Formats: sequence, structure tokens, C-alpha cells
Amino acid sequence: MSTERDSLEIHVDLCELRYKQLDDRMTRIETKVQDVTLDMQDLKEEMRKSFGEVKTMLQLAKDEKFKTIIGAGGSVVVGLLALLGYIVVHLK
Repeated sequence: MSTERDSLEIHVDLCELRYKQLDDRMTRIETKVQDVTLDMQDLKEEMRKSFGEVKTMLQLAKDEKFKTIIGAGGSVVVGLLALLGYIVVHLK
């Protein structure tokens, strides 16, 4: 029985088989890397959208807080003016 070391033909055939297997493995790895890359791009786009939504929500919350502060401040001013008016009318 010949071994790879003794027969060039067997060596060549085995090398061909090894390179084919190596090529198949590399092809599978490339495919997986492409899939991971696409998944990462999708995730990146999804995160960008989510951050945009969060930014919009924060802006709306800030606007609502500002409106609340203005409303409360206006109420205080109106109350103080009413108190001042009451004092002026009753001190005469």
C-alpha cells in the first residue's frame, strides 16, 4: 500500500482534497462574516432610529416642562397681583 510520502499522485490528490475543504471552509466563513456585517448594519440603523425617537421624546418633555413652569409662574404672578389688588382696595 502506497502512502502519500511515497506517491506523488496520492499526494497531489490529497492536496487537492485538502485545498477544496479549505476553500469550502473559507467560503462558509466569508458568508458568515457577510451575514454578521449585514446584521450589524441593521442594528446600527435601528439604533439610529431609536436614538432619534428618544431625542424627540426628550425635546417634547423639555417643551412640556417649560410650558408647566411658565404656567406656574404666571399663576403665581396673577395670584400676587390679586393679593396686591385686594390689599389696595381694603387699605383705603
